[in-house]
Amino acid sequence: MGQTPPVLAIVGATASGKGALAREIADLTGASLVSVDSRKIYRGMDIGTAKPSREIQAKYRYAMIDCVDPDHTFSAGEYARAARALIAERIGKGERVVLVGGTGFYLDALLNGLSELPDIDLETRLGVVRLAETEGWGAVHAEIAGLDPEGAGAIAPTDKVRLQRAAEVLRQTGRPIRMWQRASAPDRAPWETIVYELIRPREDLHERIARRVHLMIEAGLVEETRRLMAKGFGPASPGMSGVGYVEVMSFMADRITEDRMIEEIIVHTRQYAKRQRTWFRHRDYIRPLESESVVLQGLIDSWLR
Repeated sequence: MGQTPPVLAIVGATASGKGALAREIADLTGASLVSVDSRKIYRGMDIGTAKPSREIQAKYRYAMIDCVDPDHTFSAGEYARAARALIAERIGKGERVVLVGGTGFYLDALLNGLSELPDIDLETRLGVVRLAETEGWGAVHAEIAGLDPEGAGAIAPTDKVRLQRAAEVLRQTGRPIRMWQRASAPDRAPWETIVYELIRPREDLHERIARRVHLMIEAGLVEETRRLMAKGFGPASPGMSGVGYVEVMSFMADRITEDRMIEEIIVHTRQYAKRQRTWFRHRDYIRPLESESVVLQGLIDSWLR
């Protein structure tokens, strides 16, 4: 890589301030930004995903945003392939790159690669989808637990993407997905990456989440959801399964009040942030970075050395 420094990654829980920190670093170093976020990849979902403005995207050459429509899936493997090609191109030109986001399995796929999994036929895939549509994703989780309790314990009952894949592999092969993952060695990214997790005190993070949710409502989250649904995207669309849109759709269907909708978005976002923190805490390649002790120039000097 010559004199080009390693890739720098700033990750963390939602509303932790990682985006602002990454932009400060980019301002001082001339780096471009690459998103590591499984929600910002969806077109038209701007307010509910806290997507940076068009102006910010242009200024920092923000990549891996607006990749697919909300009715498409975008797997960790697809993300990793696209992001690796883009990062390799920028490194090849001698550019500095900063990754920023909070989707742990995207980060892992990008940096550490993915194990080879079996091809799944359409009938098996549709069978899992039908079960989820008729009985809910809890039934899919229960099916996995009946055959692979250890594997089911590692997947949240609300994690539709991982549930779908785990159930497909079990049905197709009769073997847990973790056995397939252990059997093949994933390919690591061909460049060095330094990863920091920006950590905020719990109460501070909770307050920031609440403020962000209220700002999203004021900015038009309900109207954005209504526009997306008018285009044919709804509860069955992968992009619409995220926190914020689910609660707004319940409000639009008169299942909950507006106040209840806001309360649920705040609670569910805090729960999501807790899951993010747990995930990052168990990755030994991630260095903790306490928000109260960030010395910006010191961080940059360490990176560039």
